[in-house]
Amino acid sequence: MEESGAEPIPVACGRSASMKAPPGGWPVTSSNGLRRGAASAGASGRTTIRPPRAGRARRRLACPPWYSCVVSRVASVVWLVALVLVPVRARATEYTLEVADLIDVGFHYFVRGPVGHGEGELVLPELARALDERQMSRGVILYDRDLYPAGEGLARAYGAVAVRPTAYSSSEEKGLWKSVRWEGKPGERVVWVVRPATQHWREVREVALSDRGGELRYYIPYGVTLWPRPSKAVAFPLSTLRSGEDGGAPVWDKYLSRAVDLSEGLAAVVGNGGLNGDWVYLLVEDPPEPSTFRAVIGWTYRGSGDRIQAGTGRGSILR
Repeated sequence: MEESGAEPIPVACGRSASMKAPPGGWPVTSSNGLRRGAASAGASGRTTIRPPRAGRARRRLACPPWYSCVVSRVASVVWLVALVLVPVRARATEYTLEVADLIDVGFHYFVRGPVGHGEGELVLPELARALDERQMSRGVILYDRDLYPAGEGLARAYGAVAVRPTAYSSSEEKGLWKSVRWEGKPGERVVWVVRPATQHWREVREVALSDRGGELRYYIPYGVTLWPRPSKAVAFPLSTLRSGEDGGAPVWDKYLSRAVDLSEGLAAVVGNGGLNGDWVYLLVEDPPEPSTFRAVIGWTYRGSGDRIQAGTGRGSILR
């Protein structure tokens, strides 16, 4: 039978149905793309193969190349992994601390009522109002005491984080308060330090701290015993509180965790016995919502030395 006169065969891979097979049949192509002609033709030197099936041709035309499918799948997996693993930075919350330093006479003027044990029983609304509305003599305000943020070593010793103030105002810009503002995350602890820059009015006698409702309450910073009861205002030797400044003793774990009450978000730790005066450590535990904390510190003389240097008392040349 003569193969060259074969009937036209319809092909589904793009060739016209009226096309005739070329003499010698359709060329055979190996897997590497080389045409197998005479090598596989046999004795007659010619061979024929069946044209590709229509279904297979359609699948080849409809399906994209294999590598595009793999690349798209890999890209999808990488995108999903990135969404899961890449942390989303939480928006920081803004907090404010307002502080006023008064001499003892100015502080006592607003203590109107029984103080109880000096553990927050007495509310001082007139004191807050006088500072807000500047209805207080400038002579009772101590301007030489600023707010300092705790450094890395000190913050670590107090179980806190070091923060950088985002805003700061003096006592003449917002009422009679000195205020500092910072950004933090809820649950973090922040430490601010108040220390005198002069030799006058060096001893802390009492403090007023705001509660969660924003009201100022009266506290006396008592010395801590071996079995302390947690309080919002306590006193320690200044050398003990400064022992962790350079990454030394964990002050919070060893001393403060059993003595300091941070349930209202603010506490005062007074360091007694400093050569230049007491230091006050204001501990703030950031709440979930933006908040403003307030502290008023009452300072008094420490012995006759303060009185002589301030120009009052025995031995002073100023009468």
